[in-house]
Amino acid sequence: MSEQSPFAAPAPETCLTMAEVRAGVDEVDRLLVGLLARRQGYMDAAARIKPDREAVRDEARIQQVLDNVQAQAWEQGLAWPIAEPVWRLLIERCIAYELEQFERLRPAPETQG
Repeated sequence: MSEQSPFAAPAPETCLTMAEVRAGVDEVDRLLVGLLARRQGYMDAAARIKPDREAVRDEARIQQVLDNVQAQAWEQGLAWPIAEPVWRLLIERCIAYELEQFERLRPAPETQG
């Protein structure tokens, strides 16, 4: 039984024209946007679930995510010099987003004067 590709664009190694390359890049970008939107949903869930503001940034978890990504990058042939800065920025932006959502869900009490 042959495995069917989830991609409509040609595989990179079969591309003969820049139009094919660009179609592949556009397809991957479209899929990445969907995956990033799903990841953002998990940041929404974390903001809702975490008990306090200090729990939003978790250094041990950041390292665990980077270690997981490095292992997957190696396994799937993604160069770590590409993956590492992308994931570090993604993690930082997700933490900032989660913190905004955390604070939105728990407005500061109004001070009485």
